Amino acid sequence: MAEQHSSEAKLVRCIISKNGLEGRALGSDMLAAFDVFESIESPFMAGSLTISDSKNFINDYPIEGGETIQMELKSTFSDIPIKYNLVIAKIGTRIIKNKMQVYDLILCSPEALINESLRVQDSLSGNPETIVEKMLGDEYLGSTKEFFSEPSRFEVKLIPNRTRPFDIIAMLLKKSVSSKTTYTGKKYKKYEENRQNRPNSNSKPIKGSAGFFFWETRRGYNFFSIDALCDTSENGKFIFKDKKEGDKESRPRLQTEAWGPYIETVANTQASGDQRFIISDAMFTSEIDLMASLRKGKYSSLIVFFNHSTGQYEEYTYKIKDSYDNMAHLGGQDAISLVPANQVELSNFPTRVMSMILDHESWYNKAGIGNPDDAKATDPNKFADWQKYYMAQGIARAELLKNQEAKVNIPGNPLICAGDKIDLKIQSKLADKLRKKQPFDLETSGVYLVKEIRHLFNFLDGNNGTCKTTLGLFRDSYGVKEVPSSHGNK
Repeated sequence: MAEQHSSEAKLVRCIISKNGLEGRALGSDMLAAFDVFESIESPFMAGSLTISDSKNFINDYPIEGGETIQMELKSTFSDIPIKYNLVIAKIGTRIIKNKMQVYDLILCSPEALINESLRVQDSLSGNPETIVEKMLGDEYLGSTKEFFSEPSRFEVKLIPNRTRPFDIIAMLLKKSVSSKTTYTGKKYKKYEENRQNRPNSNSKPIKGSAGFFFWETRRGYNFFSIDALCDTSENGKFIFKDKKEGDKESRPRLQTEAWGPYIETVANTQASGDQRFIISDAMFTSEIDLMASLRKGKYSSLIVFFNHSTGQYEEYTYKIKDSYDNMAHLGGQDAISLVPANQVELSNFPTRVMSMILDHESWYNKAGIGNPDDAKATDPNKFADWQKYYMAQGIARAELLKNQEAKVNIPGNPLICAGDKIDLKIQSKLADKLRKKQPFDLETSGVYLVKEIRHLFNFLDGNNGTCKTTLGLFRDSYGVKEVPSSHGNK
């Protein structure tokens, strides 16, 4: 691997405080490094602060856990200080040598500790984003951070039964459907034949996509559908927008403009252009794990819904190829790659079977199966059958994001957050003559979603300190938007 490039970063201040008392400043002579981590799959931020203690600080100021660490830093990307507000969850390994002690303070968001001490018992109802906002509010976690979200389509109803707030939100991710998603009553060609052979089977196409993520960044909390995060069209871009009183649709939105382009440097050559936007190295950690995809029902799955009130059950088969065209995609792949098994597409066989208990009669009392496009479908007291159509799709949609995963090292850019998009330009590996015509690899280059990100501030490096950034990326589609990908077939 090439040596990772860094950018300049300066510590403005570091304040430690406990129990709301006046804080105490930690000088630059005590701070060795600050490491902060965000993930689109985590409801809170995490980090560590490395202390070089030659003044016996840890005994003079006993650490008990729960103390607040306020960090302010500047980078070459912005003159505005970047702020982090974390709490101490643990003291890491402490090394004592001569008159020096070196140890890590393990950090997390304050809400993470509060979450561990809370259990929710009250019944909850409404659209998922309103319930998420309630969990974050004064009644439970008491967070004052900004909350960014998009409207979901259906209301839900649930009884938490002494469940932690973050666990409730995790449950809602499976029940959340984008407002742009619609059901269609168009039947498959062999629908009637299947119904005759298996009276309880049901298989119908869906437009749009289910599946949501909830995560925290230094900007605040985020609740967005996978489709919204993957949408690179002009109409799909979310921007910061002021809320208007009483206007639910004016909730602050997430900015999803792609960073970059970041360009891979060639070994033994001097990088040209803006040195802040170069890739030290890129490692593609996973690409099309067929066995795992089959086990997780990426291509096709079967859900069995059992009504314990009536003893009846219904089967629903989901095939991703029937909704792929209606999803937003980051790359240029116009169809999912469906590997044939004995000349038969894998999507024709449900490779994952799931069971769900659904008290049908307590929600929808008409004969037959309800239509998710019914005018009353948003009311949880009148309709819940939509779960049958969207649960399997949400699982497959999340799995599709793992089509191409990469790890990339870049000069520190603390403005990038998990959930952002980044445009990569990976050097072509073709012969020199061909490389002159097309310098970049069109299959691995393109826009990726930042799955996770780690910023490492080293206060002992350089004049004022340095910052390095490591990105964990993934996307659901190969290639670049402008050029059709060679992956996939209709």
